[in-house]
Order: sequence, then structure tokens, then C-alpha cells
Amino acid sequence: MVKRKVTLRDLQAMETREKIYNTACEMITEFGFDHVTVDDICRQSGVAKGLFYHYFNTKADIIIETYKDIDDKYSHELMDLPNDTNPIDKIIFAVSFQARYAKAKGPEFVNQIYKHQIDTGTLYFISQERPFYKLIKEAVIDGQHSNLIRKDLTPDELTRFILSVSRGITYDWCLHKGVYDIEVQMNKYFHILAGSIQN
Repeated sequence: MVKRKVTLRDLQAMETREKIYNTACEMITEFGFDHVTVDDICRQSGVAKGLFYHYFNTKADIIIETYKDIDDKYSHELMDLPNDTNPIDKIIFAVSFQARYAKAKGPEFVNQIYKHQIDTGTLYFISQERPFYKLIKEAVIDGQHSNLIRKDLTPDELTRFILSVSRGITYDWCLHKGVYDIEVQMNKYFHILAGSIQN
């Protein structure tokens, strides 16, 4: 199958979509998800309302897009890891990446993600089909096969445990308004936690 060449129109469409997304993220951070309308986002972005709906079905899609952005960026960064990186280090890399992403977005925006998730229950956030989930699970399975990670829990149980702890640390960081470096804290806590999942 021949891959279609990216055209100037494709690039312009990607730029427009990114502009809408970035503007929406900035506004949600500043005013809160419930206080920003699609009209506000369009006005600030300088695009027609129809163009917003060409790229996003609803305002909630902006939050869902953030989850997909995390997955996409993490998948790319993971490819840069040395092939001999051990499974425990891959897990620590994953949660440290999550912390770096949160730090880049800021506590106000991350707080809105959590609030929106609790209010609406977007299934993608906790989906086991998410690349982020699947890549951590792969590291767990590799660790169990190489006897580095305990086997009394299933890969799914351990993956959910890892993600529950990382979400808890992220939530605590939001509660404290980002006063500490979440990446440093996440890395520190998961080095401690590593002892509880190792074989």
C-alpha cells in the first residue's frame, strides 16, 4: 500500500487543530472546564464554530485529546530507551514521563482533567486498550518472565496498582498547587515502590 504524501492542506489542517487544542487548554487552565464554552474557544482561536466541530465532536474531546497526546508522546519517547533497559526502569520511566507531562501542563490544567474525569467518567482514561496502559503492562509481563517482578499478582493487577499510585501522586501534587517538583517526587516514590513489586 502506497502511503499518501502529506500536502500543504494537511499541514494547515494539523496546525489549525493544534491551535484550537492549545487555546482550549490554556482557557480551561485559566477559567476551568465548566466556565469555557466552545464559542469562547473559537473566538480566542480566531476560527469559525463549524471548524471546531470539524476537529472535535464536543468540548470534552479536548480532555480526551490530552490522554491521547500523553499516549502518543510516551510511545515516541519509549523508542529512545536502550534495548537492554530492564522492566523496572521502564515502569519508572513511564510514571516519570507522566509526571513530566503534568508539570508541563501545570497543576490547574491537570486538576481540570481529574475533575472532568470524576464528573463525566470518560472510559478512555482508564481503558486497558490505551497505549500507555499496554506499554506498562508489557514491562510487567517482561519482568515476570525474567523473574524480576513478583508473580503472585496478574499483569493487569500490577499495572492497575502502578497507575493507581501514579495517579494518587499526581492528585496530591494538584492538591498542593504544584508547590513541589512532581517529577522528582514520582521518581523517588517509585524507586521505593519498586521494592514491593520486585520478585
